[in-house]
Amino acid sequence: MTPGAYLKHRRTAHGLGIHDVAAALATEPRLAEHVRAEWLEQIEADIVPMSFNTIVALRRAFVFDLDILAQLAAIAMHSPIEPPRLCRICACSEADPCLGHSGSCSWVAEDLCSACFFHEPADRLAIIQSAAAKRDVAA
Repeated sequence: MTPGAYLKHRRTAHGLGIHDVAAALATEPRLAEHVRAEWLEQIEADIVPMSFNTIVALRRAFVFDLDILAQLAAIAMHSPIEPPRLCRICACSEADPCLGHSGSCSWVAEDLCSACFFHEPADRLAIIQSAAAKRDVAA
């Protein structure tokens, strides 16, 4: 996952649209909201790099793990480090789990957290079928 994709996943996991975040950000000089939205879309597409100030501003708009973002940026620069374990839907991690009514999420698959498992019927069916197939092979 790229740094921009990570931010997009975390933003959407918080239920925020691109215009929600654009409206919450202040720029100097002041830019129109639609220009800020386009700029954010380019950041999330990894077209425009993020400055430290941008990262701080985004962190005020929604929660994401700065360490994960730094790891993903290092990987994008071809650093030989292991990629962090992230949920493919919400990009939560061990250090930044989803928090819900029943506590924090856990892993139900290598790249899927329990919170997303219960909200994504197609993923739930595929995982259940995969577990059943593994059980049948082992038997």
